[in-house]
Amino acid sequence: MKRHLVFLLLSVLSCSLHAQSKLSGKVTDVMDNQKLTNASLMLITAKDSILVDFTYSDESGSFSLAQPDTGTYLLIASYPKYGDFYTEILPKASYQNLAIGLTSTAQLLEEVVVTGRIPIKINGDTTEYDAGSFTVEKNAKVEDLLKVLPGITVDAAGNITAQGKTVKRVLVDGEEFFGDDPTLVTRNLRSDMVDKVQVYEKKSEQAERTGVDDGQREQTINVKLKEDAKNGLFGKALLGGGTDEFYMGQLMINKFKGSQKISAYSLFGNNATTSLGREDAEKFGGDSGVSYGDDGSTWFTNVQDPFSGQGVVGIPNAINTGVTYSDRFKEDKHKVNLNYKYGRISSNGNEETIMSGIINNNMSKNVNTENDQHRVNLKYDLNLDSLNSLTIAGNATKKNLWTVNDLRSQQLDPNMQPIITNNSQEMTEADVSSFRVNALYTHKFMKKGRSFTFNGQVSRDENNGGGTLYSRVENGFTNTDSITDQVKNRLQTSENQRASITYTEPLSKVFNLSVGGGIERNKNASLVESFNKSANGEYTDLDERFSNNYNFDRLSSNYKVALNYTTDKFRANFSNSLNNDKLNQFNVRTQDELSRTFFTYNPSLNGSYSFTKSKVLWFNYNGRNQLPSLSQIQPILDNSDPLNQYVGNEELKPSFSNSFNAGYNTFKLLTGSYFYVGGNVVFQKDPISQNIDTLRGVNFYEWNNIDGKTNINASGWAGHYFKLDKDLGLGNSPQLSLNWNQNYNFFNGALNQVNTTNFNFTYNIIRDTKTGLNFNVNLSPQYRLMKSSLQTDINSNGFVFGSDGSVEYFFTKTLKVYANYNYTYEAPTEAFNQKFEQFLIHPGVSKKFLKNESLVVDFMINDVLNQNRGFSRSAVNSVFTQRRFDTIRRYYMLKVSWDFAKMFVN
Repeated sequence: MKRHLVFLLLSVLSCSLHAQSKLSGKVTDVMDNQKLTNASLMLITAKDSILVDFTYSDESGSFSLAQPDTGTYLLIASYPKYGDFYTEILPKASYQNLAIGLTSTAQLLEEVVVTGRIPIKINGDTTEYDAGSFTVEKNAKVEDLLKVLPGITVDAAGNITAQGKTVKRVLVDGEEFFGDDPTLVTRNLRSDMVDKVQVYEKKSEQAERTGVDDGQREQTINVKLKEDAKNGLFGKALLGGGTDEFYMGQLMINKFKGSQKISAYSLFGNNATTSLGREDAEKFGGDSGVSYGDDGSTWFTNVQDPFSGQGVVGIPNAINTGVTYSDRFKEDKHKVNLNYKYGRISSNGNEETIMSGIINNNMSKNVNTENDQHRVNLKYDLNLDSLNSLTIAGNATKKNLWTVNDLRSQQLDPNMQPIITNNSQEMTEADVSSFRVNALYTHKFMKKGRSFTFNGQVSRDENNGGGTLYSRVENGFTNTDSITDQVKNRLQTSENQRASITYTEPLSKVFNLSVGGGIERNKNASLVESFNKSANGEYTDLDERFSNNYNFDRLSSNYKVALNYTTDKFRANFSNSLNNDKLNQFNVRTQDELSRTFFTYNPSLNGSYSFTKSKVLWFNYNGRNQLPSLSQIQPILDNSDPLNQYVGNEELKPSFSNSFNAGYNTFKLLTGSYFYVGGNVVFQKDPISQNIDTLRGVNFYEWNNIDGKTNINASGWAGHYFKLDKDLGLGNSPQLSLNWNQNYNFFNGALNQVNTTNFNFTYNIIRDTKTGLNFNVNLSPQYRLMKSSLQTDINSNGFVFGSDGSVEYFFTKTLKVYANYNYTYEAPTEAFNQKFEQFLIHPGVSKKFLKNESLVVDFMINDVLNQNRGFSRSAVNSVFTQRRFDTIRRYYMLKVSWDFAKMFVN
């Protein structure tokens, strides 16, 4: 440990000893000697144009840069509407008091100006990187290029952070590529096809059209291709085979010709390598990584895309495939983007779940699933003229879902003795279909900032299926056994139609007013029929306890007034939204009907202040009414798990939440370092919480408003990324976060207050030079606290530690060894008295062949220690849950991949 500390100290000291000489001077207009303020000056290596240092001239036109001791460099000076200036910087020479004169482009006329290649440019809010100025391996992908760009980081899952903000979209020449899944761009396109990489905050489509900033922005990367790369065929083929019948394969083909792009991909295997990524998983019906708490709260977890095999019980057999087409016609008047995707997955495995706390329950289950899905997406843009534009977007999805669960569960008393036992088998199958069509029309008037917008949408979702249920319950309270033998039919539909109009009017150069209104109709219907076996042996005897026929309709009108304030430094949007919601609930079986009307005010305020282009303070506030959903109000009793049954509540009322967020981000382009700090507080008044009642060993869950109480969620976070040593290529990122919750629910009629606190520290250290030793290591210790007013003697307080990362060593440019790892430790707690610990290591060796290094042979071992066990722990409302399940363990695999490309000749 001491040797590592000494090494780091010497590295930092070496940085401070470098570049003691100074480059200094003044930038002026060569004609009138006028001082030029904020001229950009860049020092790049003469050999390969790598950016070394960067600064701006001050108000007097003066500048100063550190001069390296060795090597030959170029100093480039540039200023808007002036020709660029460059001069050679030789080692050990003195370059102080340089007089740099720039000539305006208007005076250059027909003169030839030789300009150096500029690695980074800042144009307004856009940072543009010249791809050719940065070195990557041969046949590297866009993801590898992004990793070497200052201010951009990419983690092992392909998630991108640019200038301290999470990147939501990666575009190709300004357009989506297979929807908005970034990894299908970054891991498919080759870096040598890229001309520029642009980083900016993309405004909403409506804001881009009207010119009125509505405060909605997403951090975006736009990959601009070289002109000669837009006329060719390229792709990648990979095939892998391993022990224990593990296999995988990939095929990606792209054909670009001018504005036309045609691409296809297929990912298949049973080793959990067919992931689509978060955004695409959401669109394609996968788990979005959002978890829902019993108190109505939501939080993000690791993405569990079912087509990747992550989180799947057992060994997944999966295939993902898709094709996309996009083009522009008639001078960009028409733009079309169309894609189709298909996926299929099957798996079989076992899982065990233990619940303790106010509920004690053990469950073991064998899960057998088979699902397939089709999805079509279409987007059509029509520019009628310079003032009128129309966008029509839509998608349609078709799924077939089949599952068989063999379940054994036991309800336990406080002494952990079984009091009621259930053995059941349930088979469910369903055809799920949905479609959505959205139209956005914008008319801009001659006066800048004045516009009219219409937005309309129609959608429908349907789940049609059924199944069988056979269960045997042994009840220790009554000393009786009961058998359930049923056939079930289900039909659930949801239809939505909405339309809105918005008018914007510029009040001044900095103020804009937006007024609008809309109407929305949502119709939900749920039909569940449970049939017992009749005397003749047919399943025709309707069990009304576990059947329902329920309609839930909502008619909503919305009125909105928003004021926008925008300057170069300060941006703010204050919106006032008035909603009139009419809810109608109708029980078809009992003919009971309940209608209610809620008139609510939902304000919001968001904005940001830019101290400089790289230092931003942001804030937002939202007031929101949460209406009850159909699943919360429908009075249906589900007997698929006889020990845990869910009851609807027709009397639910909306809850109201106030959410406050603020943060500060700073980014230094020269060093690529960034710092961020922020916080969030949410107050939810009269929350809709799931309450628990236990009767003779059976748990009944029902949603209720906790009147007069307020749930509170508070969190804070801070992080810093910076280089430890530029010469060694060492970077690191410490991050700290704190989360505190106070939530309420009822257990057996008694009010339960639950306080939870999570302390988390994460440290990342990385070296990524593609020579010698490279590594990316994450360390994440955390401590969890949970206190319940009803159960002070049992908690799940405990220490948790996680670490993951990768290490690789390049013997040559074409030969490397590597290892990926993941370590998890969870300490024993009062709720679970056994620790959990596992160390997963996945080593391998990779060799490139052929002159262009396009053929790669890779041998790897998955989980060399054979320790992988599916595991998770969670705590909600004093119920502590531990889950274990079958998953992929050790195997050996040989993979061969080939990158191919062929450019067409015009």
